[in-house]
Amino acid sequence: MKVIVRNPPESLRLFVNKFWYISADRFDQEDFCLPVLQYEFMFNFSDHFSVIEQNQSPIIQNEQNWISGLYTRPQRTVTSGRHETFGVFLKPWALQSLTGIPASELTNQIVSGHTVFRRTMPEFNDQLQEIADANAKLCLLERFLENRFSDKDVPAYVIYAADYLQQKPWHDGMVRDLSNDLRISPKSLTAAFKKHIGISPVRFLHLRLFNNIVSDLARNPHQSLTELAHHHHFYDQAHLNHLFKSLANLTPGEYRKQVLAGHVDPASPCYFTLPKN
Repeated sequence: MKVIVRNPPESLRLFVNKFWYISADRFDQEDFCLPVLQYEFMFNFSDHFSVIEQNQSPIIQNEQNWISGLYTRPQRTVTSGRHETFGVFLKPWALQSLTGIPASELTNQIVSGHTVFRRTMPEFNDQLQEIADANAKLCLLERFLENRFSDKDVPAYVIYAADYLQQKPWHDGMVRDLSNDLRISPKSLTAAFKKHIGISPVRFLHLRLFNNIVSDLARNPHQSLTELAHHHHFYDQAHLNHLFKSLANLTPGEYRKQVLAGHVDPASPCYFTLPKN
């Protein structure tokens, strides 16, 4: 398997976290994907790659490219045969700038790039498929994104607010304190978040806490769940269980069983491989 992960050029650092590329002559796997605080613009030239809702309804099946908004519920991915996928992980505020669509309309949605970019996408796809070298593909994607993000801007307070909610230690009233710090109303902050990020500041914070908990449990599955709850400043284990199940549709204990069974890579804790029948 070939894997490439690289940082964006200076021109894209406001909007892009990472470029990535994965290929294999054959790759047969089914994964369960927990919600993650991440947005993707992805390309797929595999024999088969699909994303499936929990109710077994396909979201994407063998599309060549798509944009994924924030998901607040789990999904499954299925891949088989020759595999080639690549794309970018976007900053939380990049989606509206990239698509011109309010980010709230893309929450819990995966949208084909052809739907968003229309006539420019088929030609760009053909150019990518004609290139054999993985790094050259990523360079072409860089230039595409530089054109899309050219002259785009994001309100500085939205970037500050997202970073605040991702980096600051969690405490009760965190969103209220952020609003006071910015000298705007909680209603105005929520409206800005839904436009640029797709969800409310409170739900954004829930996802951040959930991802922190999943990472902690993947690294240290033998800790007690009461200890886990207290470490992440939950009032008790019941509150932890409620948040975890609302986003993952499974309990922390059920997730821990997947970790102990060796199905979870601690480096990618929001994804675990489903055993083959």
